[in-house]
Amino acid sequence: MDKEKRLQLGLLKIGELAEKAGVPVSTIKYYTDLELLRVQDYMAGGFRLYNEKESLLRLKRIKEMLDMGYSIKEIKENIEKITVFKVLVIDDEQEVHEFVYDVLEMVPNIEVKSAYDGFSAGIIISEYLPDLIILDLLLPGVDGFKVCSNIKNNPKLKHIKILAITGYDSKEYKEKILNAGADDYLPKPMELNLFREKVNKLLDLK
Repeated sequence: MDKEKRLQLGLLKIGELAEKAGVPVSTIKYYTDLELLRVQDYMAGGFRLYNEKESLLRLKRIKEMLDMGYSIKEIKENIEKITVFKVLVIDDEQEVHEFVYDVLEMVPNIEVKSAYDGFSAGIIISEYLPDLIILDLLLPGVDGFKVCSNIKNNPKLKHIKILAITGYDSKEYKEKILNAGADDYLPKPMELNLFREKVNKLLDLK
């Protein structure tokens, strides 16, 4: 298998995975030996190949759990349950939560949680560490603009993708939330296919 075809299939050699993840090759070997990382295929000569998306997600979860004080043994016991893309919906309208759950429940490896105001969202974000937040701009308590700004100005949270949504669609709101750091914007009511497209893009799903 040549390199171009291999990369098209999303398969990385151990050194390539280490570079993308920003960790030493020895870390990849260690986690592989512990079966925290899975070898997807082998090249001629027995060189290991890893699925890029799955492996990067697993490495991300391992780091999160280590930072929270979990032991390697505890991580190994839980890795299969937590290797999912985590989506947090922050909106005070129940209909929006139901829409998101309905759309995403059939998508493999996605988990959805809910928050209904800016204050509780802040607590959930720091504990849940979502990969994507679907964020209403006008919330009880702390508004969506402030929530977005707080996330993007926090070094531990700034990697979180934010899809801003609002029923008060205007050029001013869109510019303001994108300037606050939101990764994308969608007016309500959300159009099904466009919502799916934006979620897929933000989570880098095929």
